[in-house]
Order: sequence, then C-alpha cells, then structure tokens
Amino acid sequence: MIKTLRVLPLFLAVFAMASCATTPDDESTAYGAFLAARHAGVNRDAQRAADYYAEALRLMPGDVVLTDRAYITAILAGEMERAVPLAMASTASGDPSRLAGLYLVADQIHARRYAQALDTLHNAPDYGPFNTFLAQIWTQWALLGSGAADEALSGAENLAAPGFLSPFIPIHRAMLFEAADRIEDADGAYQAAVFASPFPRMATELYGSFLERQGRPDDATALYQAYLEGNPLDATIRLAIDRASTRGRAPRRPSVAQFAARSAFGPAASLAAQADIDLAVIYLRMLQRLDPDEASIRVMLGETLQRINLPELALVEYAAVPAGPFRTSAEIDRIWLMARLGNLDPATASAQQLVEQTGETEARLILADLLRVQNRCGEAAELYRGVIVDRHAAGQPDDWRHYYFRAACLYGDEDWAVAEAAYLEALEVAPNEPQILNDLGYLWIDHGVNISRAFDMVSRAAELEPEQGNIIDSLGWAHYRLGQYEAAVSELERAAALDPGNATINYHLGDAYWQVGRRLEAGFQWRRTLDLEPDDTEREGLAVRLQSGVPAGDSVPIEVDNP
Repeated sequence: MIKTLRVLPLFLAVFAMASCATTPDDESTAYGAFLAARHAGVNRDAQRAADYYAEALRLMPGDVVLTDRAYITAILAGEMERAVPLAMASTASGDPSRLAGLYLVADQIHARRYAQALDTLHNAPDYGPFNTFLAQIWTQWALLGSGAADEALSGAENLAAPGFLSPFIPIHRAMLFEAADRIEDADGAYQAAVFASPFPRMATELYGSFLERQGRPDDATALYQAYLEGNPLDATIRLAIDRASTRGRAPRRPSVAQFAARSAFGPAASLAAQADIDLAVIYLRMLQRLDPDEASIRVMLGETLQRINLPELALVEYAAVPAGPFRTSAEIDRIWLMARLGNLDPATASAQQLVEQTGETEARLILADLLRVQNRCGEAAELYRGVIVDRHAAGQPDDWRHYYFRAACLYGDEDWAVAEAAYLEALEVAPNEPQILNDLGYLWIDHGVNISRAFDMVSRAAELEPEQGNIIDSLGWAHYRLGQYEAAVSELERAAALDPGNATINYHLGDAYWQVGRRLEAGFQWRRTLDLEPDDTEREGLAVRLQSGVPAGDSVPIEVDNP
C-alpha cells in the first residue's frame, strides 16, 4: 500500500537551487541554512528544521524546493499557521510533494471558503491513489458546504477506492446524508457503516450521536450497549451511554469541516498504524486543520509522533488533548513518554497529580510503576494493593501483574516473609505465569528453602519462555546452588547469549566457570560484569572474587529437601 503514495522523501529531498534574484552572499547563506535544516531533519528535530528552511526561503524567496521543504517541515512541527502561506506558495509552484494542495483545501474548508477549496481541487495535479481518495471526499464536503448537496451525494454514490480505503466509504456517505438532512438515507447508511467500518468505535459514536439528535435515545442506548459488550472499558462509549440513558442533551451535529475530518480520519489513522513515516503525521495535521479541537486526532498524532521519534512534539499533542474521555489516557501516555525520556521527577509529579484529580485505576498504576522503578517500594506496594482491593470490590477479574509487582516491591523493601506471601498470592492467581514461577523459584533457591518445588518452578518457566535470559539464568543458578556446576555452565552460557548486557547473568557465569576449573574465563566474566552496572552487593562480591576467587562459603551446595 505504501508504494502507491506518490510523494517525495520528506527530509531527504535532493537540494536544487532555482534561479532567482539573490546576491552571491544570499545564496551562500541560504545554502548554509539549508544544510542546517537537513542536519536537523536527520537528527529528528522538526522544529529546528522548519526554522532553518524558513530562513533559507527568506534569503532565496521563490525557490520551489525550499518552499515545499519549508511547508512540509512546518506542518510536521505543528506550525499550522506558518504552513498556510507556505502551502499556498507551494501549490502555486505546482505542488511538487503533492501534499500542499490538500492542506490548503483543509484550511479553506475549515474557514468555510468552499468555492476556493473546489477551485484548489480542480486545479490540483495528479495526486496518486491515496491523495486522490482524500481529494474526492473533500470535494464532496466542499460541494455540500457550498449548497450543491445533490452533486456531493451523487459523487459519493459513485465513489470507489482501491484496497484498504474502500471500507471507509460507507461512514463517509452516512455523514453526507446526515449533513444534507436526508435522515432516512443517513439512518440506513450509518447502520451499514457500523458493521463495515474498520473503526467500529468511531462508527458507533457517530451513529449513536445521530440517533440521539433524532430523539431516539433508547435506540442509541441499545447501540452503545451492544458495543460495550465487547469493549466494556471504552471511555467514549461509556460516557455516551450514560448521556443517552439519562436523556442528556444530544451532541451537536458536526460542522462541514468536522464531518470532513471524520471522513478522512479512518484512512489517515489506518496509514499511521501501518507505517511509521513522517507522511502519516502530515495527513493527520490536515485533519487537525479541519477540526483543531478533536481529541482523537490529537491522540493519534501523539502516538504517531512518538513512533517516528519526534517525542517532544508528541508531548505537546498529549498535553493539548481537551477534557473528556480521552484526557486521562492521553495524560498517561504523556507521563510514560516523559519517563522514557529520563524525566522521572516531573513524570512522577504529574502521575501524583493525576491520581489526586481522578483517582482512576490507570492513574494509580502508572504512579505505582514509576515509584517502583525508583525503588520507592513501600509506596508502590500500597498502590498496587489498593488497586487489587478495589477491583475485588467491583467484581472485576484479578490481574496477575498487580500481585506480581506488589510482591516484587515488598521484596525490594527487604520484607522477605511478606514478599513470599505476596508471591504465593500471585502464583494462585496465575499458576502458569513464567515471570512469577521464575521469581519465586529463584528467591526460594537463593534462600535455600523449598528447593525441589523451586527447581520445578524455574524449569517450568524456562520451558514456557526459553528465550528470556533472566529466566534461563534462574535455571542455571538453581543448578549452581545444587552443586550441579557443569549443568549450571551450560544454562548460564545460554542466558548470557540471550542477554549479554545483564550484570547478574555474567556474575553468575563467572562463578560457574570458577567451580569447573575455568579460572581465566571466570576472571574475564567478573571483569566484564564491572562494566555492566552491577548493584552494590554484586560490586562488593566482584572485588573479592577478582582478588581471591569464589569465597569458600559461597561454594557449599544447598541440600535438596524431600517433599
């Protein structure tokens, strides 16, 4: 599908200076700005790229390539107002990227300049399949906005699209019928769209809102309930069913621009889901120009920007999601992204604020996770426990992860007896979960208790997850603690191959080499471990081992208990 999109590479277009009235100094300075823009683009700094291309264009006005580059980077960076005159200039120059004209159309429809939008579309170059589809549906919305509803509906009736685009036609037709006040036709088209749409939540929301506007709240409630049976936690539809079932005020009918954005949302979101490319952001920015306040567009933009390695711009989009059903999930995405970027303190502060504002389970869980990775184990364990209790009270099924992370936190807080009980709770909830089997088995072996059961548990975990280095390490360490050193070497070498950067695995492998007489290799593994950020206890053990080998007390095998 991506091969059919006829566009130029966004950051890597070959530079070509067009002849224009500039001085040699201007050309030299413009070329420097161009190179700086290219460098910023390669380093995924869209804002600086946009600024440098704008500077290059200022020094060499009228250059076709610079105009198009300036437009593309402006829209990537979210400089929506700056992009409009650049799109106009690029369109006037033939629209070399085939992307400026469509953005200009989105701007014109948003401003209700429907005749201008139709003129832009009429004079557009050959777009290629995907862009042609967008041009067709926006032509129909511009026609409807200008009063030519019959012509718009006739175009929609004959609309065809290649491949993955065709399932989005029914919802487009349904919205056109509604906007044209063809209520019976709209009702039938919406019903068809609910069953055919690749985005059933959006189709359900649109049809349900239509039913509410037609004074049919019971039908809307039934529609929402049917959707929630398969998606019980969907915040948007839960809010809708609460409104419809209590005879709340029906949502206002979208404007022409908002309808046009929804018609294109499915194709743009589908492209964004299939390909992590800058082009997906540009299409979503067009939708954002049509409907700047639509939360689902901002969320999709944030997710896409994050995937294409423009995290700072993703943070902006998540933060701008308005109040409503998307707000909490967007804030959680923003917090996670801040944490991934290394900004743990502001991420934790934001998570704490979200918990205070909403008290929602997901907010408490992200705060617990952030506290856990910062070794604030007592606070994290309390949050996990609170979630477990609340889910029980609400009759919701247990989630083994809550039990597991609570147990890990309790162990990290050096409360072994309480942690053991928590791990056993987790094991009762998910008796075949490899991570629980591995951790509890490893800890029992390390404490020299329940050895037979522990060995069976880590063996079972290794069978379930044979490619997980930390789990294979547990199996190797179990052999080691039982004095089965040759078997330990075999498993620990496999663990080190699976996870070569793990300090604990390399530490264990060094000990195993020592026990089988491979002293040079043992020393190599211990020295290697020093470069892998071992914890304080491991660092102390390494100092002893590099001086005199494995201490005698660490070489005594534990005895197998008789169950």
